[in-house]
Amino acid sequence: MPKATLEFNLPEEQGEFEVCVKGQEYLSALWDFSNHLRQQVKHGDLHEEDLGIYEDIQRVFYEIIGDLLED
Repeated sequence: MPKATLEFNLPEEQGEFEVCVKGQEYLSALWDFSNHLRQQVKHGDLHEEDLGIYEDIQRVFYEIIGDLLED
C-alpha cells in the first residue's frame, strides 16, 4: 500500500504543519459553508437582490474550489 510522509522544520514551518494537521477541519468548514450557501439560494426567504448576492458568492466559491481540485 502506498504511503506518504510529510516533514516540517519546526518551529520555522509551524504554520504549514498546523494547516496539514487541521486539513479535515478546514474541509469540514468549507463543506458547511457550501451547504449554507446552497440552503440560502434554494430555500432562503431572500429578496431578489440578496438572492443575487448569494448566487454570486456561491459561484465564486465553487470557482475557487474547482481551481483547487484541478491542481
